[in-house]
This record gives sequence, C-alpha cells and structure tokens, in this order.
Amino acid sequence: MQIKLSSNIKKNSYKWIITILSGFFIFLVLFVYRAYHIDKIPSLTGHSVFFRSLSHAIITSISFYLIEFYLGPRLAIDKKIKPFVTALIATLIGLNLSFFTFNYFYEWTELYWTSYWPFLYEYPLIIAFPVTLSILINHFLSHFNNSPSSLIVIISNNQKQRFQISIENLLYIKSADNYIEIFYLSAQQVDMLLMRKNLKDIEDEFGSNQSLMRCHRSYIINSDNIDHVNRLNNKVEVYIAGEVIPVSKKYAGLLEDKFPQLFTTY
Repeated sequence: MQIKLSSNIKKNSYKWIITILSGFFIFLVLFVYRAYHIDKIPSLTGHSVFFRSLSHAIITSISFYLIEFYLGPRLAIDKKIKPFVTALIATLIGLNLSFFTFNYFYEWTELYWTSYWPFLYEYPLIIAFPVTLSILINHFLSHFNNSPSSLIVIISNNQKQRFQISIENLLYIKSADNYIEIFYLSAQQVDMLLMRKNLKDIEDEFGSNQSLMRCHRSYIINSDNIDHVNRLNNKVEVYIAGEVIPVSKKYAGLLEDKFPQLFTTY
C-alpha cells in the first residue's frame, strides 16, 4: 500500500489550492461570464444556469481532490512533473464527468461526438488557468515559508565542519561507521555531505524538531519529505527522493503514532 504524508495543511497547500481554484474557475467562466452560451439554451430538466454552473464546478473540484489526495500519492514519479501529471488526469476525469452532467441536464440528447468534441479543448483551456495559478501560488508560499527559523546547523564532532541547511531541503541522514552522510537538495539535485558525527548526536541536538525522526538504527529522515510509504505485511519502507529507506519494527510504531494516516488500510 502506498500512501502520501499529508500531516498538515502547509504540506498540502498545492492540493487544496488546485482543488478550490479548479472549481472556482469553472463556475466563474460559466456563471459569471456565461461562456459557451450556457444561458442561451434552457436545460430540458429545468435547472437554472446557477445550478448547472455550480454542478460543473463541484464535479471539477471533486475530480481534482480525489486525484491530488488519493491517486497522486501513489504515483512514484518526479515531484517536478507530478503536478502536471495529476492535473492532466484530473482534467480528463473532470471533462468526462462534466460531459455526462451536461447530458443529464439535456436528458441525454447530446451523447454525440460533435457534442463531446468541444469538451476536449474548451474544458482544458479553462483548467489551464487554475493549474498555472496554483503552481505559482505554491511556489511563492514555499519561498515565503523558507524563513531563517527553518535553518538548522550541523557541526562535526571535531568542530572542523559546519553545515547549515534549510530544514525543507534536508532529506535524510545515514549512519556510516563514525561518520554520517547528509543527503539534501541543492539546486533541485540530491547532494551528499560526509561528516564526522553519529546519529545519536543528531537525535540529541535536533530531537525537538518535529520533522526529523529516526526510522532505523542507520537512518534519520525528514518526515516532511516522504514521497510515499510502501507497506507489505510487516515490512515498511519510506521513499524519499527516489531512495528506499527501511523502517524497523521499533520505529514503525512511532511513525504510525505520529502519522496514523500513513497506515490507513482500505
């Protein structure tokens, strides 16, 4: 079972933004601007323009919600392209549901290719605006939240190395005998720094940081950067930046207590 870490609104900001904006733009275009002559031809079911516009908006938001919160976390793809992939899938689902909704209002008299064809380009054209806007807003928020308070400083045991990094860019720390390997993001690439220190020191120094937690005798992870979790029987693994990191039974319980939604069964 693969599931996404969605422990707080901050981490899910993009998902909520696109879920809300996608439906809002559909409603705006249909009801406010009366696009595609929605007000010219009364529905055969007698529903108002407002109700029809709202129905299409709600269906669109539901499509994006389901894809972003449930399917997206199960897609083990690069984070850079994931927003575009999930948006494409949600758009395809949304336009088909909207087409059937449209037919419901016209008592299924428009089940023809000539009626379906406009949905294939008109619907994506509308959705392109909220998707683009959501990505820009999320990009702005990520920079806005990257404050000095999010910086941590790791100093080697011999005091010769000093490594300062934003907690958002720290991925995980791996034990290597008397050293640790610090894996982090730099210019959107994964880099590694070797430092003379041990994981116990990291635990003692940064134990109050809720993002950092031990998952194995050889690993401390940044739980905010978990891509997804793979759980098969009693074996648990976390995926961070394409790396598979084991979770021992001892720490799996702690992880489940901290993030119970990670271990939801269906």
